[in-house]
Amino acid sequence: MNPFAIHAISTLPVTALLAILASAGEAPRPTKLIAKPGLFDSLTEPPCSYCSTENRKGIVPPDERVIAWVRGQHNGGAFPLRHFIAARRVINDTYGLFFFDPDGGYVTAFKKDYGYDFYGWCAGVMVVKGKDGTLWSALSGLAFDGPRKGQHLERIPSMMTDWGFWLMLHPESTAYNLFDGKKYPQAKLPAELSAEAKESMSQADSRLAPLANVLGVEIGGRTKAYPLDGPGDRACFTDELAGQSIAVFWYKPTRSAVVYASKLGGRNLTLYADDISPETAPFKDKQTGTRWTLAGRAVDGPLKGQELTWVPSVQCRWYAWAAEYPGTEVYRQEGTTN
Repeated sequence: MNPFAIHAISTLPVTALLAILASAGEAPRPTKLIAKPGLFDSLTEPPCSYCSTENRKGIVPPDERVIAWVRGQHNGGAFPLRHFIAARRVINDTYGLFFFDPDGGYVTAFKKDYGYDFYGWCAGVMVVKGKDGTLWSALSGLAFDGPRKGQHLERIPSMMTDWGFWLMLHPESTAYNLFDGKKYPQAKLPAELSAEAKESMSQADSRLAPLANVLGVEIGGRTKAYPLDGPGDRACFTDELAGQSIAVFWYKPTRSAVVYASKLGGRNLTLYADDISPETAPFKDKQTGTRWTLAGRAVDGPLKGQELTWVPSVQCRWYAWAAEYPGTEVYRQEGTTN
């Protein structure tokens, strides 16, 4: 195969890349699809409520992991994983289409759609099946087999965080109704990789530890992984990807990472983590001194009330991101080596 052609396709998700390499006579990395349809039942349109209302029931502890959608009516919303999706893996809802892959360490959020169910694993990454039989990667949102093969689901602005932290930011935001805490089957968040994920894995990319926590970012066909879990409680990585200036927010106390465009209203902002700012708004910009929340909202300063533009991304484990995007770049801070 022409080496330039290989470079051009290297940022494709692994399912698409394997198909292209196979058709060209290239030897793909070993991978395996393990199908177990029906292993988990999906949840469709659970009744809605508000975060503040559900918090008064005292069912959800402050450190409970939640997936939050950070834009939309009521300043978005959030729901606890253990109560709604850990035992389901898929939620089909008007607020979004959510996939939980505990092996890959992520929840992906896509534009609302219906009829999706858990299907299995491929290269250690969860696979879902659409109502028309199409198979989709839960991580990349790429259809790799079936009537919609080659299409992508559209991501919606989201991030992982803790219930108490999100409640502090947006108590008025949307939540799902917990009722008495017993309506939905609860499940512990798995501490180890499943046997099926391990069996379906391809060879791990050695640039980072397989279970390293990263934020994977995708812009215009370019992808990049930003290693997290570094020193300090808060960090902001400024970078450029596919010609777009971005800022990656990382807040270690809630293990939350999210990325925004640095340009706002025609002005390029230099965003940074401010150690003396309150936890409600741990980031600032050098141009105006405005304080920004993890949800990308200005809450104090000249730009108060404005919002940064969310950039398509997902927080996950390195092995999953590298399997889906084998040509991904890796962000290196100054002073680090490859």
